[in-house]
Amino acid sequence: CLVAGLYPNICSLIRPRKGGPRGGRLLTNDGDECRPQSNSFQRKRLQHAAENGKDAYAVYHGKHRSIGTVSSSQGGGQRSRPPEVFLTEVNFVSRFALLFFGGNLEIVKNAIIVDGWLKFKVSSSDNEKGSGGVDNIALILALREKLDDMILVHVAESKDNSELLLEQHQSVIHLVRKLLSEEG
Repeated sequence: CLVAGLYPNICSLIRPRKGGPRGGRLLTNDGDECRPQSNSFQRKRLQHAAENGKDAYAVYHGKHRSIGTVSSSQGGGQRSRPPEVFLTEVNFVSRFALLFFGGNLEIVKNAIIVDGWLKFKVSSSDNEKGSGGVDNIALILALREKLDDMILVHVAESKDNSELLLEQHQSVIHLVRKLLSEEG
């Protein structure tokens, strides 16, 4: 999973404001507003980001700052371009990928917060009136713990046991695959 390999290089989509400049920006955990590198295949997705929609998150490989430029215009004055921050190799990822393979999880009321900045509100299902998603939070945390344990066991075991481990953890693998594929 890209999140596991590139964490903590995570950013969230900032959607354009009504009446403001077109296109979205990416916000990193250190507060930098960025855009994808000019040759990124995700650049068009950000340029056409709508004002409203689901939250979107991405991983990136590198962050680079331009130094800005100053050039003379035809009228004899100088035009300057401010420094900008660019992200390379940007790929959008699902919320479940961040919850399962991201950083430390914190529970605050009916939300899970990843590393103190990515907040995911967890709602209850229709037949759980009044629980505020607490049961769903417990399920997500239990699945994350089981997945972490499963990965550690698989890494620590020899290749001889890999088929047996795969059989033992088939239900967890199936559930995680289903959650990751349905959200995308």
